[in-house]
Order: sequence, then structure tokens, then C-alpha cells
Amino acid sequence: MKGGGAPDPLGPVTSADRRLALVALGTAVFTVLAVVLEIAAGVLANSAVPAWATRLVPLAWPRVARVAWWLTVAAAMATFHGSLHRLGLGQARLLVVASVAPFLIFAAGVATGQSWSTFH
Repeated sequence: MKGGGAPDPLGPVTSADRRLALVALGTAVFTVLAVVLEIAAGVLANSAVPAWATRLVPLAWPRVARVAWWLTVAAAMATFHGSLHRLGLGQARLLVVASVAPFLIFAAGVATGQSWSTFH
């Protein structure tokens, strides 16, 4: 105990905890950015955009690449929850499934060419 204060009830913060927190933050940001890119691509799909923009957004990618992209987003969301769990902030299994499943369903929709798998 430094300075005579009470001990930290959660214990000391280790470098592994810091890494896990960074992984959780990074995967959360990646997931949000993926959704924002898809929504922006859908909204701007019928607008004139520069050629570089069509390579940037998943909507313009080949189907196989889009499926791999959304599977990666699903894995990022699962990693986010795994990191929180290892930090002692675990959630109910239903919440984890409910937040990962939409990305898996979306990837399946893209793979099978479903019209609902784009934000138009």
C-alpha cells in the first residue's frame, strides 16, 4: 500500500490487463467502423464517388471478399467479448451470441446473394 490508502479491491493492473483492454478497444472500434463503412456505402451507392472510394468500401468488393470481411468482423466482435471476459467483465452468453450472430448472418446473406445483405 502506497500512501496509507486502502488496497485496490480489483488488484494491481498488469501489462496483460492493459493489452487485453487495448484488444477490446481495438476490436470494438474495428466493428463500429465496419458497420459505418457499410452504411455509408449503401447510402452513397447511387452517387458519384471517386474510384478510390469504391475500392475502400466492402459493398464494391467481390462476394468472396465481402464474406471474408464480415466473418472477420464477427471474429472481432467475439474477440471483444473474449477480452472483456478475461478482464473479469464477462457478459451473459445470450448477449455475446446476440452481438456476434448478426455479423455471421450478414456474411451468410452476402454469400448467398440476398438483397437484404446491403444497406440500400
